Amino acid sequence: MALLAALLLLAPGCDQMRASLGKPTSADLAVLRQAKEAREQAVRDSIAAAEAERERVAAEEAAAAAAAESAVLRRYYAVAGAFKDTVGVEIYSKKLKENGFRVRCFDFKSGLKVVCVEGSDSLDVVRRDIAAMKALRLFPLTEPWIYNTSQKLHKEI
Repeated sequence: MALLAALLLLAPGCDQMRASLGKPTSADLAVLRQAKEAREQAVRDSIAAAEAERERVAAEEAAAAAAAESAVLRRYYAVAGAFKDTVGVEIYSKKLKENGFRVRCFDFKSGLKVVCVEGSDSLDVVRRDIAAMKALRLFPLTEPWIYNTSQKLHKEI
C-alpha cells in the first residue's frame, strides 16, 4: 500500500500527461472556452444590433407612411372646433383620439387653429363622423361642421 502511494506521488500530473501525449492542457482548454464564449457573444451582439436596426427602419417607415398619409389633403373634413390658442386644440385632439378618431389640424389663414376628424373625399363619410361625434356628446357646447378644402381657407401644408 505504501509502495502504491509513493508511485502515485511520483507519477506526473494530468496536465503533464496530456501535454506529453500532445493533447491540450487545462490552460489550453480554458483559452478555447473563452474564445468560444467570445464568438457566441459576438453573434448575440450582432443579432441584437440587427434587431435594433430592423426596429429603427420599421419605425422610420411607419413615420414616413404616416407623414405621407397626413400630407394627403382630402376634400371634406368634420370640424370639431376652431381655436385662437393651442390649449383648445390639445383638449379637443386628445378627446377625439381617446374616442377612436383620427385627428387632423389645420391653421386657417384667419389665424384660427381648426381641429378636424380625418377627412374623406366622400361627404357621406364626413357626415357619419359628425353624427358619431354628436352621439358621443364629446363637445356639447360646440356644433361640428364640414370644411370643404376647395374653399382654401387653410394655409398651405
